[in-house]
Amino acid sequence: MGSNDLDETESVAVLTYVLDVADLSDVRFVLSPLNETVFSLFHLARAHREAQHLAAWRVATEARRADYDSALIAALVSPSGRQVPDFLTPFGATVSMRPSLDDQLAAVAATEIATVERELGDLAEGGPMNSLLARLLDGGDAAARIAEALEGYHRAAVAPYWPAIDRILEADIAYRGREIAIGGPTRLFDSLTPRVAWNRDGTLSVDVSCGGSSGRVESAGRGLTLLPSVFVGRVTTAHDRIRTVPHIGYPARGSATLHDSPRPAVSDALPRLIGAAKADALAALDDPLAVGELARRLGVSASAISQSLKVLHANGLVERARHGRAVVYRRTALGDALVAH
Repeated sequence: MGSNDLDETESVAVLTYVLDVADLSDVRFVLSPLNETVFSLFHLARAHREAQHLAAWRVATEARRADYDSALIAALVSPSGRQVPDFLTPFGATVSMRPSLDDQLAAVAATEIATVERELGDLAEGGPMNSLLARLLDGGDAAARIAEALEGYHRAAVAPYWPAIDRILEADIAYRGREIAIGGPTRLFDSLTPRVAWNRDGTLSVDVSCGGSSGRVESAGRGLTLLPSVFVGRVTTAHDRIRTVPHIGYPARGSATLHDSPRPAVSDALPRLIGAAKADALAALDDPLAVGELARRLGVSASAISQSLKVLHANGLVERARHGRAVVYRRTALGDALVAH
């Protein structure tokens, strides 16, 4: 996947998607925690001119390097900072509009070894492969190891901000829906970014200068997926136009407000006492919630939430009750007291 967020002098490069009527009727928006996690990788090594709203996020993520496999995560970005492997953001034709972190991490872990080898090799950009990635490939379980590293990185770097990110992305999607209802595809594409242009002849031009390969791609009935993101400053697209469905990542409206959005209201003492993941889960239970809803709100996997709730329940900080087919959790009086202090 190529990023178009670099500040360097640009050369002209255009990707053209050829869309038919069926493709236009199948334009859809996808919002997923893994997409944002992978898009955020472009911002680890350097600050981007168009991403000043991420300054506080970068400082906080740097401070939490010990909480995730920072060496492997950094190695997933090419030396130029322009690309990450496409397989980190699985975009099959059947991907849902709200894919779960668990499902997409499972797809990453199941990536064919030939694809993993090729795309990790491409990161070298003509030079020698990163030695850490080379050793990872020798181990035979590279995709699973990378999926595990991404989950840990997500918990440390993205999950604390997910409630704010989720609100921004949902608001963007609602806005784009109104635009297409009022003015059709022309108004929708005009509203995304000046780097995307609908040509009314069935082609959609995307300025991918300094970020990804150009050329002409037939959608061939695969539709078009649009990905609002707080971590995309211009546009991002896939390098592998055949294996990946046509998609465009674009900057979400309201992304600049991210720096005004605090993390869950938990004092520093509570994460030190019980760990950041359990502290965030406990703080989010202002209302009784099932595992799936709590995972969605925090942008973490359902399995990770289940593990946190199991420990919290065993220590009397949350209680659970069955409502119909769902089991919901809520804080106990002791849990309330810990969050309040």
